Amino acid sequence: MAGLVPGVLLLATALLTLADVVGRNLLNAPVPGATELTELALVAITFLLYPRVAWRDTHISVDLLDGIMGPRAKWLQQLLAALIGVAAFGVLAWRLWLLGDRITGYGDVTPYLRIPLGPVYYGMSILSGVTAIAYALRVALIVVMPRRLGELTSTPSKGIE
Repeated sequence: MAGLVPGVLLLATALLTLADVVGRNLLNAPVPGATELTELALVAITFLLYPRVAWRDTHISVDLLDGIMGPRAKWLQQLLAALIGVAAFGVLAWRLWLLGDRITGYGDVTPYLRIPLGPVYYGMSILSGVTAIAYALRVALIVVMPRRLGELTSTPSKGIE
């Protein structure tokens, strides 16, 4: 269910791009503001998916060392990755909020459709904060219930035993 809104946004973006390309190439009439709407939709899709990726631990990863690491090392690896996620998204939330304040103060808007950019930055900040919280909850689960981690987050536990 958490992927529904980003999925719908992705479909809408694809349809908008199709309409823009057809309009531009066949009718010599591109969709006004299509580029801006596409950019904003991609930002929304990305930041809406971050909390889900953090909670379910479904980010892209390379398992070069997983075959030679023992359960304790895998546990430590997951703990460190989640702690880095808390820190990175916490800082990102804070900095995006400050940037939102600055952009709102300047009255920045998109060039063509004049969409205010401040709320976009505040939304990115809030979703970054939610992602940091998701990582913090993962840290708690990794420490307190490592064997039940996969069951509670609906993903395999990636070898923690």
